[in-house]
Amino acid sequence: MVHYTSTALVVRDGKVLLGRRTSRVRFANRWDAFGGHREAGETPAHTLVRELYEELGIRVTSAKFLHEYEDKDPTSKETYHHHLYLVTAWQGEPRIANDEHSEIRWCTAAEIATLRLQPHLKKVLRDTLPKNV
Repeated sequence: MVHYTSTALVVRDGKVLLGRRTSRVRFANRWDAFGGHREAGETPAHTLVRELYEELGIRVTSAKFLHEYEDKDPTSKETYHHHLYLVTAWQGEPRIANDEHSEIRWCTAAEIATLRLQPHLKKVLRDTLPKNV
């Protein structure tokens, strides 16, 4: 089974916002970008807006589609197909708005290198942030 998601690199002042997942099933205790599963009838952009409101309590006002990529969850072994967006403007202050994350943190490129992230996401962050921030 392939899960389709929209994922956001929420960026401010040269840092990206990441969250530590609480799940023991999917991406257990790893740092991750924000976003989630596409629901029936949603476009990837609609999924992005809904998920960031549900997870962070923010309303996206500027998002740029970057690209698509896939990875495998090391915990469940399921495949995820991500639509990746760069989010640079929103309304509200990001906060933990549900139980999917135990911690959120604005991270520099140097900090990202030390976090437990999916290898592909770490590469995407390394390759994307310098060009788009």
